[in-house]
Amino acid sequence: MRALEKNIKGFNLLEVLIVIVIIGFVSAVAYPNLSGWSKERKARGAAIKIKSLMEKINAQVQRGNYAFVQVFFIADATSVEVKSRGMKISTLNSKINNGADEWNTTASSRCNIVSDTYWDDDPEDVDKLEIQRIVLDEVMVNFEGESAICFSKNAKWFSGAGTFVTGTGDDIAIDERMFVCLRSSASNTCGVDEASGIPADTSEKNLFSIDWTRFGEVSIDKWSPAKTEWVLLQ
Repeated sequence: MRALEKNIKGFNLLEVLIVIVIIGFVSAVAYPNLSGWSKERKARGAAIKIKSLMEKINAQVQRGNYAFVQVFFIADATSVEVKSRGMKISTLNSKINNGADEWNTTASSRCNIVSDTYWDDDPEDVDKLEIQRIVLDEVMVNFEGESAICFSKNAKWFSGAGTFVTGTGDDIAIDERMFVCLRSSASNTCGVDEASGIPADTSEKNLFSIDWTRFGEVSIDKWSPAKTEWVLLQ
């Protein structure tokens, strides 16, 4: 008895073309959303990494591993480098108890970004879990060059250096905010009015703000083009 012949039918050329057209249409519709999600993810991820680094070094202050710490930024046309540095209790005490030390004579120098020997622990010199260094090459911030923010346990020695400091003498003010956005070939910094916090382009979808207090509390906001205001993320 002959086996029944199978009725096998493949796709004809027309059916294949229809499938290709459908796939192309779906891809064209989905691509802008996927691309936008990817860009937002990169900027958000960078902001979260900076926040995490700041929280981690401040945790070391609260645990007593360091008495004074710094979050140091180097921003240029290719990347943003961020690293944390720490000063031990014994080092800080020696500075405070030495009336001739620059710590007591020039308060603006406390958050030092010049000397290579000022900090006890620097990730460039020692490998410790307490401090870290990250390099972000897909984003930029609202400043160029070297800047830093410094914290202590009781907020008494809260200070800054570089663009995080404004004013002189008794009018010195320490910034408590910075901005992160996707890197652009048109500029090396995020286009934000630092006084008002409003971006030059209010339709910007990938702009984040990192805010901190003198006590080391850190939060992230995202600019909402729809609401034209900052929205707290975490």
